[in-house]
Amino acid sequence: MKKSIVSKLFLSITVLLIVFLMIVFVGQSVFLQGFYTKKKIDIVSEELKDFVHAYEKGNLSDLQFQNELTRFFTKYNTSLAVLDRKGVLKAENNFDLTVQTTSGKKVYVPLNNLLYSDQIEEILSLRIKENENIVIRGYIQDDYFIPMYIKTKFNEWKEENPSANPVNLSTQDNNLDDLINIEIKGKVVDLHLPLANQYSYSAQMNSLMQAITEWTKSNEDFSNYTKKDFPLTFNYLDKVNGLDNKVLIYPLKNEQGYNEVIFAMTSLQPVNEAMYVLKDFYLYAFMVGLLLIIVVSFYYSKVITKPLLKLNAVTNQLAKLNFNEKIKIQSEDEIGELSKSINTLSENLASTIDNLQQANERLIKDIEKEKQLEEIRKEFISGVSHELKTPLSIVQSYAEGLKDGLNIEKNGYYADVILEEVDRMNDLVVDMLELSKLQSGTYKLKSEPFLIVDSVENVINRIFDHKTTENGCKLISNVEEDILVSGEKRRIEQVLINILSNAIHYGQPGSDVIVNLKDEHDRVNISIFNEGNQIPADKIDKIWDRFYRIDESRNRQSGGTGLGLAIVKTIVDLHHSKIYVHNKEDGVEFSFFLKKFQNS
Repeated sequence: MKKSIVSKLFLSITVLLIVFLMIVFVGQSVFLQGFYTKKKIDIVSEELKDFVHAYEKGNLSDLQFQNELTRFFTKYNTSLAVLDRKGVLKAENNFDLTVQTTSGKKVYVPLNNLLYSDQIEEILSLRIKENENIVIRGYIQDDYFIPMYIKTKFNEWKEENPSANPVNLSTQDNNLDDLINIEIKGKVVDLHLPLANQYSYSAQMNSLMQAITEWTKSNEDFSNYTKKDFPLTFNYLDKVNGLDNKVLIYPLKNEQGYNEVIFAMTSLQPVNEAMYVLKDFYLYAFMVGLLLIIVVSFYYSKVITKPLLKLNAVTNQLAKLNFNEKIKIQSEDEIGELSKSINTLSENLASTIDNLQQANERLIKDIEKEKQLEEIRKEFISGVSHELKTPLSIVQSYAEGLKDGLNIEKNGYYADVILEEVDRMNDLVVDMLELSKLQSGTYKLKSEPFLIVDSVENVINRIFDHKTTENGCKLISNVEEDILVSGEKRRIEQVLINILSNAIHYGQPGSDVIVNLKDEHDRVNISIFNEGNQIPADKIDKIWDRFYRIDESRNRQSGGTGLGLAIVKTIVDLHHSKIYVHNKEDGVEFSFFLKKFQNS
């Protein structure tokens, strides 16, 4: 059953009352202790920040550094340690050595981390001295050595718990099994021994080093934090004495990244002497709890309920794919942010669905276009096969006649026929390539302004000789006005040549061919008329097809390649124009238009 928000508010208030009563009874054992713990951590944290500030500025000498470690321990019962990015402990006097191997290579071995180990006495019993032979086994990480076994002529030491050695404070995996285990033998050529007071607090520092080792297993990435987030904290249970401790972590950063980390560990032992404040705490807890209940109840009923109902109504509309509804909540809280997010989601969904619909429409068009192209390819191959079949047959026949010597007197005629058919096939291939290039979708028109009158006169001069042709056709030209149009001049002249050639070819002998140029506001209309037979109505739309001839019985010598008008239509389409053909009373008229050049 659907629960109303009112009942949920009632349950929330009831839960708050129960929580309030639990606070009263449990506060003595939980809250006060937590309050004290937080207070102590805050104090240690502030002191740690002051120490870090002085340490980063380099204001601490070695003696002052050691005094600060002592002050933290005596005043706050807090152990302090500074480790470099590879986990090597910083001390007043470094404990390290350099071994020159039998091959002459020098290996640096830091031992500061063993200062506060419970095995320090065993380490010191090795009585390591310069120019003495030594054998060390361990792991190589980056450019320093992690010892696990040391042997001198006096004694030998072996790390009983390898995981206790804090390998690296980086975010990389600290598993020793992934490192290189090697053994080095040679002489100690450089040695720095610790001072006696450096391991006087070995128990506390050993616990801190154990805590650091435990923390490194978390692979904490400091880059996820800003400077104001430091120091980081984590809880550590000392398994030796069973005490809870709080460890504070403050990384130091330079230009190369985090190079050192300061650790501080303080004990969280219960403080029974502070429990007398419980009486005052009860009064304050009751007043705060009562005020909290009143404020939360009012807030839930007056502020949250109304916008939640609005959110619910709009999201229901979104579920119905109605993206017109918007949430009109302008508050600067999480509810306001949620409202803005839902409004943004609504807009994005509407935009995405619209884009998907448009993409789907484009896909459908592309599929249809691909089908058309496939059909055109089939027709093209069929037409080419048909058109090439006859000339190839003729060439083959006459070539066989030449080869067999059927009629030596006609050898010259046979050769002329073969050359004529070859020229015809060459014209066909040229037209095929031209049409294929224009229809490829990649051809770019070189549009430029030019005088259409010059192009028309240029074509006329190329085709007509003194306004007459071999079949006696006469030219009547009405193209006197100079008008600038936009387009590719060479292609437009190709259109005019094809149309005029057809007009002469199909015109009646001695008839007129009329070329008109008409200014129509923002465009120019060019028409070419020839007297002669009309085009049958059922064939007028087919004349633009490849290899189509109106008179199928017309011989090949008078029929051309059959690609001229297909090329004409393609060129006109590329100019974003239209070409028309109309049957007139005594002939046929072709017309197309070009846009005037707009000087912007």
